[in-house]
Amino acid sequence: MTRVPHILQAVARNQRGAALVELAIVIPLFLFLIFGVVDYGRLYWSTTAAQKAMHTAARLATVGPPQCGALPATHTLSGGAPANTRFGALCRNGGICAVPNLPAPCTLDTSTPYGARIWNQIGPLLPPGTGPQNVQFTYSHDTRLGFLGGPYTPVVTADLINVDFNFVMPLAGLAALASGNPAVTSNTPNSISLPAMSTSVPAEDLAVGAVE
Repeated sequence: MTRVPHILQAVARNQRGAALVELAIVIPLFLFLIFGVVDYGRLYWSTTAAQKAMHTAARLATVGPPQCGALPATHTLSGGAPANTRFGALCRNGGICAVPNLPAPCTLDTSTPYGARIWNQIGPLLPPGTGPQNVQFTYSHDTRLGFLGGPYTPVVTADLINVDFNFVMPLAGLAALASGNPAVTSNTPNSISLPAMSTSVPAEDLAVGAVE
């Protein structure tokens, strides 16, 4: 009977050892889960803020000088339009307005005052490591916009291109798997390529955008 307390003490010591082993297994998993939630929160915030940045970039481009080269000053008469077409007629009525040659897409040029202004507005919203070279503008013609003799009004599109999001935890593979699209996996082991973010806005007046 005198050996029973010693046996119980030995069992208690064994249980304490098992608890330490369990704790050593659970704590890393718990921390991985917590930091994973934080990382995915950062990803959600980055994509939301980047989309807002593209809204801002497109809006600023519609009211300022063109970013990709010269644009027509006004809507001109199409060669196939009736000769008696009056100025002020809507372009959407029978395609009376000419379709001009528009400049090719270009990236944001911060060497110009207005380009620098756009970058100052959107730069703080973009993920770390993003530069003006990741912001692209495209000008396209829309036959439904404008009127004959009026200011030329293309559609301005702002795109965020070639931007990666860097995880703190090794979650890039899980994010790519969850998206169901292997194309989102970037060349960096612990990062993914952000999805395409694009905003298109019909221009208002690209002729005068004063810089304040």
